[in-house]
Amino acid sequence: MIILKSLYTVWLMKIGLISDTHDNIQNIRKALREFNDKYVDVVIHAGDFVSPIAVESLAGVKLVGVLGNNDIDIPGLTSTFNKIHGELKGEIFEAVYDGMKFAVYHGTNLAKKEQLIKSGKYDVFIYGHTHRKDNRYIGTTRVINPGTAKGWFFGLVATIAVFDTSSRNLEF
Repeated sequence: MIILKSLYTVWLMKIGLISDTHDNIQNIRKALREFNDKYVDVVIHAGDFVSPIAVESLAGVKLVGVLGNNDIDIPGLTSTFNKIHGELKGEIFEAVYDGMKFAVYHGTNLAKKEQLIKSGKYDVFIYGHTHRKDNRYIGTTRVINPGTAKGWFFGLVATIAVFDTSSRNLEF
């Protein structure tokens, strides 16, 4: 559904959130099934794909991602993003969905992450890196970490999230 407000096109949508897949193809496939079952419009990956095969496993969804600290093969990742018609945005990604300003950063540098969150520029800030789910407000900014899609690191189970821009509901 498209709603026109002034000069801006606003999408009411569901956004799939995933991070720290670390080449776990089996869990990536499970996440894609879940995203498809929830009818997500776009999947945002907050970094640490690790290799191009992980990106290729995300084919079939509208994918936007940022680089994480384990994403060393930047030419290979970029090439694979282009192959699946995704968008690799570098270190930080900003977008407006449903009138809300989003920022995505892997979160490798804690000081930079905190500075971005506390800047007050964003309605929603998405990060990864810690492998731990997060859903809280810092000031007026909603801070979300979908956890790790890899699973097992630090004894954590694999998680993803879906954010509904119209209801503002977040489901892990």
